[in-house]
Amino acid sequence: MTFAFFTFGGSQFWEDVFFYQKWRIQRNCRTKAYRLLDNWDIKRAEGSFEQCRKAFVKCIEVYEIPRQSGELIILLHGLGETKNVFRNLWKDLTASGYNVAAINYPSTRKPMKYHIRQLEFFLNHCEDINKVSFITKGAGCLLLRMLIANTYGWQDNFQINKVINVNPINRGSDIFDILSRFAPFNFILGPMLKECTPKGVQSISKLPAETECGIVFCETWGQKIFNPIVERFKGLPLKSEMSESDFADKDNIIRIENTYANIFNNPEVSLACLNFLKKGNFKI
Repeated sequence: MTFAFFTFGGSQFWEDVFFYQKWRIQRNCRTKAYRLLDNWDIKRAEGSFEQCRKAFVKCIEVYEIPRQSGELIILLHGLGETKNVFRNLWKDLTASGYNVAAINYPSTRKPMKYHIRQLEFFLNHCEDINKVSFITKGAGCLLLRMLIANTYGWQDNFQINKVINVNPINRGSDIFDILSRFAPFNFILGPMLKECTPKGVQSISKLPAETECGIVFCETWGQKIFNPIVERFKGLPLKSEMSESDFADKDNIIRIENTYANIFNNPEVSLACLNFLKKGNFKI
């Protein structure tokens, strides 16, 4: 018997493998057990994926879940984060009428190829949509590049519309490079840490040339704290994350001043993302 009870929605142990109108099926990255969560992150079923999927079908009628259609905006967080980093952006996007799925993946537990398999499974089980757009933060841009370059079946099902990378580390992160030299950080942040260094990203293909991509740079408190530390390591350039102009057309790059601990609490970041999704540029 499954008792309906609040959860934390998954963090570094639960990964999203299905999404429909704010309901999601998650898989535990260790036990491989599945659970169905409603739009309030209350567990409604557990067991195999098929059992949770059947339970969701029953819930469609009971809870009168409307059918989704059109475009799905997929949000991919960075290393060591969860979907909750997108909370305010998610609210702004849904208020503008978009279907939005903020994806949890256990970034500190597994290497990137594992997360690619999760995202491929997720996309192959997307229903009632005809196109997808992606908004990534930090290392999320690397996952997206690997996903598009190394998986194919899901791309026949719908069109990739737009991509927005927020504070991407397309060239790798000098900060992660320094942290990867110390065992405690490798233990805390997991195998993805070394994969996000300048050396680790060299083999990752760029997005296809035809991809409509925009980049938002918005300095975080973490960068302000770590930049003086990076500066002490001679021979390493500062702020490699802020030198990404060759990953998007220069007219599709915007820099936003920031005073917020979470950059997605900055209304200018949400506005920039909405403008690019609607018009293909950041102009107000």
